Parts: sequence; structure tokens; C-alpha cells
Amino acid sequence: MDNFLLASLILFVSATFAAVASRWLNLPPVLGYIAAGIVLGSSVTGLIEGGSNLELLAEIGVILLLFTVGLEFSLTEFWADRHRVLSAGALQMSLFGLPVGLCVWSLGYGVEVAVLLAGATAMSSTALTAKQLVDQGEVTTRHGRGAITVLIFQDMAAIPLLSMLAIWQIGADPSPLELAGELASILLLFTVALLIARPVLHRVLALVYRIGSSEAFLFAALSLIVMAALAAHALGASAALGAFLAGLVLGESDVRHRIESDVRPFRDLFSSIFFVTVGLQIEIRQIISTPIATAAWLTALVPAKIITNFAALRIATLSQRDAFRTGLILGHGGEFGLLLTTSALASGFVSATLGQPLLAALAISMSVAPMLIRANGRISAIIAEQVQQGLIPAQQEEIEASAHTSEMDDHVIVCGAGVIGKSLSMALVEAKVPHIVIEADLPSYLDAKEAGLPVILGDASRIPTLRAAGAHHARQLIVTMTNINLIKRILAWYLIENDKGSIKLCIGRENPPSEWARNSRIYIIDPRFRAALDAVRAVLLDCQIEEDYAEEILNHLSQRYDELRDTQ
Repeated sequence: MDNFLLASLILFVSATFAAVASRWLNLPPVLGYIAAGIVLGSSVTGLIEGGSNLELLAEIGVILLLFTVGLEFSLTEFWADRHRVLSAGALQMSLFGLPVGLCVWSLGYGVEVAVLLAGATAMSSTALTAKQLVDQGEVTTRHGRGAITVLIFQDMAAIPLLSMLAIWQIGADPSPLELAGELASILLLFTVALLIARPVLHRVLALVYRIGSSEAFLFAALSLIVMAALAAHALGASAALGAFLAGLVLGESDVRHRIESDVRPFRDLFSSIFFVTVGLQIEIRQIISTPIATAAWLTALVPAKIITNFAALRIATLSQRDAFRTGLILGHGGEFGLLLTTSALASGFVSATLGQPLLAALAISMSVAPMLIRANGRISAIIAEQVQQGLIPAQQEEIEASAHTSEMDDHVIVCGAGVIGKSLSMALVEAKVPHIVIEADLPSYLDAKEAGLPVILGDASRIPTLRAAGAHHARQLIVTMTNINLIKRILAWYLIENDKGSIKLCIGRENPPSEWARNSRIYIIDPRFRAALDAVRAVLLDCQIEEDYAEEILNHLSQRYDELRDTQ
């Protein structure tokens, strides 16, 4: 018990310093946690050794992280896009894994070893990529969705690979029937989630939410996450894949945002522990003793992987810019690669001469990954600038935005087509005010399109999209989104590029950043207070209060609310 408490203290203190140092150096926090793991591991101080307790905490972190990523997606939309999931993922693993497997086989190793290492190296880190994309507010962008699509396919592909490894280790060969059974279990998992689990889980959470106990709601949400992870594990899939499916299911529920805010602190805590465990696996001595082999594996895992990822995603119909950004995001090794390689080494299936340099290269590539992911936009922009301008075409959303606003000037841009965004757009249409609505969620986009509103399917936080929509000369920018990182990015660009336009924020945050409240060009609208005013109006009129007097009372309440907000 004392050793566990001491190890916990060392781990938490180290993570604190890593987070502070990352913030101070303006580096991704994930990189700081991996560096902390290197320092704590056997290569430097040896203060912490990997063990079952640490692995359990790390796995909880991955489960919660994948669950919150699933919340950002729609199960219906994900299922409708399953053909792209299969094509993009299969192409990525094939185009990268095939050359790696042939190289391993040509060195004199068996076909089984070549297949295993080809699959292990083709995979990227779902947990690391998801964490970094969430922190950057890019998980719902087109390149972010493309990356998650490939990662989910890789997680599914890991299931038959792990099964084949277990069979190969005892000297047998997997039959086609066994592999078909593994694939059938994955399809069963998705079918159950889509047809059965979704309506049941929505009703259960809504019922618990109406009780009004925040503790009961949190425990119910965590229970559903663990239940989904256990179900996936029982079918031979990864627990993280089950958690991702649970997020997809609950992402369409009315209480999605409440779940996300409740689970986020646990996700951040446990996922940080996972990244520390990645650092623990980096052996400095191993890198020094086999520099050429480690460098060769690292070359395959980063630059070669980026190039093959780009080629595969272009074939899968992503735009050139998105394919390159997604390729950069996925240019590293992953936790399943570490798991497969470690298991193969422990059983003697793969020799230390081949496996140890690969293990070191996988961990190093995961250390480099946060910086590559963070800089994916800048790197793609630099490369686009180096080649002839216009060689990389604009994305479809930019073309549509430009077509909508080409003859507009002094117009309004609405970011988000939810209930508030649609209502605003309807009012602007009625008033004949030129405007455009930008929405990234497919169901919301289709609803707005069906209502006859001037909406495009795109990501309003992408600067090229805003520029194509003429935001630099728009009279107003109305933001109805909820992701604070995306809003910060939009505001930072708009306030610099447009020196006259005003901003209306309809985001429902209780405590918006103080710099927003102090900025005279930003007006923060609390949708909850406006809804309360509508309720007050209905009550007053029902009490036979004259309409003019009721409006006078409402105006007085609104003034008092603004005064109170200004003093806070």
C-alpha cells in the first residue's frame, strides 16, 4: 500500500510539472507527459516501473478518451459513411503494411512475422491522436474526421491480428472460419449499438437526468461506458472500441453536453497516465545500442507512413489538403503496435534483434506525434505555398462558401445551424438580410437545407472557410457553437482580419472568458436568459397584464441582467 501511494505521489507530481512545463514552453501537453514517463522510467531514474495497476489506470484513460471522441460524432452518420471507413482504413493499412511486410520477409523472416509486423507498424495511436485533436478543437474537421475514421478501422483490424498472434504462438494456423468469426463479432457490435442500444440508453439516461441527482447521473454515464467496454471485450474487440461506440450512441442524446462535462475531468486525469506509460516504454539504452535499426524503423513509421497515408486517403476521395493533413496526423506508431510487438517479443515469436528496435521506434514516433499533429495545418500550408499556387485545390466547402457570398458585402455569417442558428437564419431571411450559415454536423445541415436556408456543409473554425465566406468584410459574425477551443480560434482570426464587424456569441456559457466580456465588439447572448424572458412574457400575459406594460417589465429585466453581467 505504501509503495502504491508513493508511486501515485511521484506520478501526480511529475504530471503536474509536465503540464506546467508544456504550458510554459507552448508545447502539446501529451509531449510533456511522455517526457515525464521517460524520466521516471528505467532509462533515467527508475522511480516507477510498469505494472498491472498502472496499466489498468492507463486503459481507463484510453476508454474515457475514446468515449468522449465518440460523443463528437453521430452513429447514424458514421454508419452511413461506413463504406468510406472501410475503404480509407483498408487502403491505408494495405499501402503501408504491404511494403513493410515484404521488407521483413526479404530479410529471411517467416510470413507470419512479416504479416504481424506489417499490421503492427501500420497502426497509429487512437488515444494520442484523439487527445491532441480534441485539445486543438479539430476532431470534427474534415481532416480530423478522416483521421478518426482510419483509426477506428485500425482498432477493428487489431482484433484478428491479436487472434492470429495467439494461434501462431502455439504453433497452429488460423482458419478462415476463425477470422470470419472475429469479423462477425465486430459487425454484431455495431448492429446492436445501432438498432438496440441507442433507444434504450437514451431513455435510461434521460430518466436518471430528470431525477435531478448529479451523482446518480455521473454514475449512470460511467456505468454505460464500462458496460460497452466490457461487451466489446467479451466479443474479442478492444474495450476502447466499445467505449467509442457508446459515445457514438449517446452523442445523439439530449444530455450529451452534460455527459461530456461530467466525464471530462476523469478523462484528462486517466489519459495523462496513459501517455506517461508510453514514455516508460522508451529505452534509451536500446536506442543507443541499435541506432541504425531504430532509425530505419523510425523512417518507416514517420515520413514513409505520411506519404503512404496521403496516397491512400487521396484514393479514398479526400481532398489533397485534407489527405495530407490526415497523413501528417497519422504519421506515427500506436498502442496496438506496442501491444502486438511486446506480446510477440515476450513469447519469442519475434526475435529481440528485430523487435526491440521496432519497440523503441514506435515509442519515439509517438513522442514526436503531438508536435506533428499540432502543426499539421502550418506544414500543409507551407508545402502548398512551396508548390505552385493553386496546385492544391480549395475544399468543397470553400468553393460553396465563395459561391454563396461572391456578390455579398456587409453580410452576416452564422456559425452553427442548431436551434438558435436556424432561428436566426429564418429571421434574417424574413428581413431580407444577406447571410450564410456554416454547419459541420450533417443532420443539422440537412435540416437547415430542407428549411430553405442558405447553409453550407463545412467547418466554421477553418480559416480558409471563413475567408471564402467573406468574413473579413462581413458586418456581423454570429457564433452558436459550444466548443470553446473552436470559438477562440474563430474570434482570434476575425478580430484581426475584420476591424469593423461585430460578434454575437450565443453559447450559453455561465462564465465566458473575461477578455470577451471586456471587448466592445463582442456581445454575449445567454440563450437561457432569453428563454426565461419568453416564459415571463407568457406568464404576464396569462395574468391579464397589458402587453405594453409586460414589454416594459421585460425591458427592465433585460437591462438589469446586462448591468449585473457587466459588473461580474
